[in-house]
Amino acid sequence: MAVKVIIVGLGALGRRLAEELAGKKGVELVLIDSDETTCKEVADRYDALVLRGDGTDPRLLGEAGVQGAVLVAATGSDPINTVVGMLAKQAGAARVIVVLDDLALRTACQTVGVDTVVSPVISAANEIQGYIFGEESLDFSVAVAGGARMAELSPGPLVGKKLSELGLPKGSVIPLILREGRALVPTADTALAAEDVVILLAESDEKLAAAKKLFSAAPSGG
Repeated sequence: MAVKVIIVGLGALGRRLAEELAGKKGVELVLIDSDETTCKEVADRYDALVLRGDGTDPRLLGEAGVQGAVLVAATGSDPINTVVGMLAKQAGAARVIVVLDDLALRTACQTVGVDTVVSPVISAANEIQGYIFGEESLDFSVAVAGGARMAELSPGPLVGKKLSELGLPKGSVIPLILREGRALVPTADTALAAEDVVILLAESDEKLAAAKKLFSAAPSGG
């Protein structure tokens, strides 16, 4: 059964994702952008339905066939991406991925039911593709120099714990926390808050997997 993927916004990230998905077996691709020239270019380049218009128009989303589809909101505007994500969920999209430059709107997206928020600084088009096809969990990791891995995680059961209390495996570290839209370089005494986005760096896939287990484990009873 084909997966319908709707990409709203054909900037650098949207086009890269379209490039990777166009012609892929089992994918029905729909591309939406407000710019006429851009739409003409991608219509000539990709095997996809291309619609010109405003992604915040419910009628356009209906024409795109949003119900049951996977939608990626990747315009250059965080507020527009948030609205597109909200409308897509209301219209019955199976999954909604919203791209935000400023993660201050992350909570708003989660409140309206958006499945996940991606920061293009941290995540890349191939990570979104992995999520579309169920090959990744709700966090996104990217390869960095020397085979190391970096992942974006929610604190989960570790809310309230200080970094010194996490028991991270050797070979993994948390160099950065995104909190209320700002980057925070944590210390050993920094406690994790519920809405934090934790950036985890590990020296290998194995170390990354071991560290991620801490963030997904169920809290122990007591």
